[in-house]
Amino acid sequence: PISSFTTTKNGPPNQNPKGHIRIVGFGGSLLTSIFSRGGPYCLLCLFIGFSTRTQMASLLSSAGLFWARSLIVFLLLAVPSTRVEAQQCAEGDEVCMSNAQVNQQFTCKFINKSRFRADIHWDDGGYGTNIAFVEPNGGSANINTQVGHKFFVTRHGVKEGLHDPKTDNQHRFTVSKSNEVFTIPSDAAPSKERCQDRFSICESEAAKGKCSWSPGWMIVHCCKSCDKELDASRLIDPKVRCTRENLNVTTPAWGPGDLNKLFTSWATESQFKQYEPQVLSSPGGEHGGIDGPWIITFDNFLSDWEADGLIKGGHKMGFDRSTDQGETNEIGEQVKVVSQTRTSSNAWCTGACERMSEVQSVTKKIVKVTGIPKENYESFQILDYNPDQFYRRHHDSSVRDVTPPGPRIMTFFLYLSDVEEGGETAFTELGLAVKPKKGRALVWPSVTDDDPEFWDRRMYHEAKDVIKGKKYAANHWIHLYDYTGPNHWGCTGSFM
Repeated sequence: PISSFTTTKNGPPNQNPKGHIRIVGFGGSLLTSIFSRGGPYCLLCLFIGFSTRTQMASLLSSAGLFWARSLIVFLLLAVPSTRVEAQQCAEGDEVCMSNAQVNQQFTCKFINKSRFRADIHWDDGGYGTNIAFVEPNGGSANINTQVGHKFFVTRHGVKEGLHDPKTDNQHRFTVSKSNEVFTIPSDAAPSKERCQDRFSICESEAAKGKCSWSPGWMIVHCCKSCDKELDASRLIDPKVRCTRENLNVTTPAWGPGDLNKLFTSWATESQFKQYEPQVLSSPGGEHGGIDGPWIITFDNFLSDWEADGLIKGGHKMGFDRSTDQGETNEIGEQVKVVSQTRTSSNAWCTGACERMSEVQSVTKKIVKVTGIPKENYESFQILDYNPDQFYRRHHDSSVRDVTPPGPRIMTFFLYLSDVEEGGETAFTELGLAVKPKKGRALVWPSVTDDDPEFWDRRMYHEAKDVIKGKKYAANHWIHLYDYTGPNHWGCTGSFM
């Protein structure tokens, strides 16, 4: 292939349009000809669905299929040898040439002369499909595409469009011929006008009521279309939109002393014995473990049904390379950057995943054990580590988090699989490491007992390299204040 980025006539890059038959490998052009002629060879369709040679070989070698194999051989020999010819056009026949190119796939090149890393999006008539990124100051990317495809560009990691500073129009490109070169100019930059519609679909989405269904996302991406209903041109300023008073976020989950009370109850009360609590560290070593901040495991917290359900939910959402949060722009968007210290893949358990009965069972159990309402939780992050993957030393909170949800006060970490070797969670300041065990929960605070607004610098940790096997895990990050409300209004940094 010329490039790793490809588009199809009726579908986005790297996707097969729904309802289309994928014809690959030996005999592809012949089968394409058969189907295009509408011939009576539909029995071959049975074999087109087997997209790998292994599956086809398995099928054709099965006992009892001698006659099926014979029939296929007969059909391949009986059908006249055909091939798809490229359309021949007379010299100077521009109409013919244009029609021929519409169905032809070829390469176009994007050159980014701006100072911003840029994402290239295929304009699918909705919110766009991100297909490639290009480095700043002369970076380039080749894309396989077709005549008529449209693209727009944004800053990398957010959907903040790059505009012409003279006209304030977003840079957009339409493919008109093969081997076309598109240039993102050196002066391309985000618009100075904060309240704008980033997508052509904004007006119709607002008419469907999405401004009230998803106000944070719509204020940032479809500000003009939501201005009348939400006063979006005012609320697009996060200093106005994201105050705790405006969001009615006033009651913290913990006050001074509550952290110690909760962990002490886990270590001492009989109602928690069913989960097999093991204290690895406690203040003064009073309740077991070393002298240090609270760290506790529940060695029998999840059932296999719950653990397997979380893994299933991760696959349902799709695992992507883990990212970190970068800088925040003036409307509250945080740039997503590929992590250099974290090589795992992760999936956010939202929507259909969050509605799964297994997932709801686990969250309800954590709510019951902690006494902290679900509104304070981030959605499950489900993690997938392969051999040699890791997450280097980090902290789950910041020194003093003044955002509306407040700091992450506690991490409730769940091991969803056993790991043959490696993959431990190691607390680097304390010399402790916890081995993955399916069904085990590992819980630690990220703040201090006397001031839950302030981080505990002792709680740095890392995920050690997986040496052998595969590691699945999941975690709820729990905040001091309501997280769901601020997230709904776009006050947690994530809008993708």
